[in-house]
Amino acid sequence: MDYFELYQSDKVENAVELMGLDRDRYCYGMTEEDFTALEPLKVAYYSGRETEEMCDILIEPVYLISNEIKRLFELYDKSIDYKGVQLFSTASENTKSPLYWVAGIKERVCLHETSEIYGNGMLKALVLDRKKIKGLDIFRVAGLLEYKIIVSLPVAESLLRRRLYGIGLQRIKVV
Repeated sequence: MDYFELYQSDKVENAVELMGLDRDRYCYGMTEEDFTALEPLKVAYYSGRETEEMCDILIEPVYLISNEIKRLFELYDKSIDYKGVQLFSTASENTKSPLYWVAGIKERVCLHETSEIYGNGMLKALVLDRKKIKGLDIFRVAGLLEYKIIVSLPVAESLLRRRLYGIGLQRIKVV
């Protein structure tokens, strides 16, 4: 089966910037313990400027997915827990209040020995071990500094059918 990394598209130039989230608790490299410590629902704010792009994936300060992606993930993996972040605009004329989710996606030790990592710990080339991910549809790669969510081909196709905004998918080598 083919696998893909799900990320915020490089074409997004002006993603929504969140205010009011504790960056120590809502951090990019969130661990399972960090996730467990979060409250079930948190309120945050954004400026509401017309130039801000409401993406389905936000990566700053924490990896957040839209309500639409959450509903899709629930179809493929019912074991994932979620913590909500309700956004409100600081601009009175903007009434959009999207709901985003921090997903408690389990990490899997699945790096293949041919994966390449720079001396500083950053990933150069990701290669997954097929035997360690067999049957998984959504997971995170353990042992990386980067926060990488990997989805199976059926999940990737479902994401693309929904025409979500600001998502990217990149095929991952699996050996």
